[in-house]
Amino acid sequence: MSNFEKENINANNTRIANLFTRVSYKLNFSNKKNNQLLFSLDLLKDKTKIDLLFIVAKNLETTYTDIYQQPNPISLMETNGEVIFVRLLEESCEEFLMKQYGCQIKVNYKALRMSLYTKNVLQDLEILFKLPFYALLNPMSQKFRIVYSPIYTSASESFIEALIDNLIIEVGNCIAYFNIITFSSLYSFRQNFYRSKFLSLRNFERYKNNLVWQLNIKNYLQRPSDIYNNRYRIYILRTTGIYDRIIYANRSNQLIKLSKLPLLTVTTIELRDFLVSRLDEAIYRLSNGLRFTLTSVLGRVIGLIWRGIIEGLKK
Repeated sequence: MSNFEKENINANNTRIANLFTRVSYKLNFSNKKNNQLLFSLDLLKDKTKIDLLFIVAKNLETTYTDIYQQPNPISLMETNGEVIFVRLLEESCEEFLMKQYGCQIKVNYKALRMSLYTKNVLQDLEILFKLPFYALLNPMSQKFRIVYSPIYTSASESFIEALIDNLIIEVGNCIAYFNIITFSSLYSFRQNFYRSKFLSLRNFERYKNNLVWQLNIKNYLQRPSDIYNNRYRIYILRTTGIYDRIIYANRSNQLIKLSKLPLLTVTTIELRDFLVSRLDEAIYRLSNGLRFTLTSVLGRVIGLIWRGIIEGLKK
C-alpha cells in the first residue's frame, strides 16, 4: 500500500471518528422524544437505554472502519451487507446483556434474524445500513446519488450524521425488541431493564401489543405508501431529543419487489387516485351543466315571466 493510500485511509478514519464522536455526544439526550411514535427503546430505563445506544454506536463505528480498511470495501458491503448487519445486532446485543447482567449470554442468531423488528429493518437494509457507508466512503458516491439526487447531489457531513443517527436508533430498537420478546417472561429482567410503569404485566403487554400493531401498520401500509411516494422516514438526534423527519428518497427498486399485502396497499392508493380524479372530473362536468342550466334555461324562463309581467302592467 502506497503512502498516499495510507494517508487517505487515516484521514477518512479520522473523519469517521469525529462524526461518531458528535453522534455519541447527542446520545446523552436520547431519553427525550419529540414525536408520538412507539419505540422499543422506550421501555428501558434512561441509563439502560443510553448504555445500549452507546454500545451500538461504538460497534457500528468499528464495523464501518473494519470494512473500509478491506481491499474492496464496496464489494464486501454489497455481497455481505445483511450478514454484517445481523452480526452487528448480535454482538451489540450480547455486549449489552453482558454489561447489564455481568455474565456472558449467547444470543440465538437465527431468532434475532427472524425477529419482527429485524425483518422489517432488513427490508430497508440498502438505504438504512449500506448507503451511509457509501456516503462516508465517498460523499459523491453514485449509489448515494441514485437514491437522493436531485434533492441531495452529494452527502454533506450533516446529512451523513443524520443517517447515522437514524441507523443507531433503529439498531437499538431491533435489539430492545428482541430482548422484549425473548426475556420479558422473566420478572428479574423487567425489574432490571424496564421503567417502573412497565413492571406491571398488564402495562407491559399493552405496550408490547401496541408496538407490534405499529410495526405491522408500518410494514403493510406505511412502508409501501412511502416507497410509492419516494419518501423515507428517519430519526434524528438533537440535544433536545429525538425527532423524526420525512426526506426524499428514490425507492423505485424497492417498489418492484413488493408482493402480497404491501403490493395491495400500493394498488389501493393508485385506484384511489384514479377514482378521485374521475370523481373530480364528474363533479366539474356536473357543476358546468348545472351552471349552464341556471344561466341559460332558467334565465330565459325568468326573462319570459318578467317580460309577461311588464306587458301586463302596460295594459
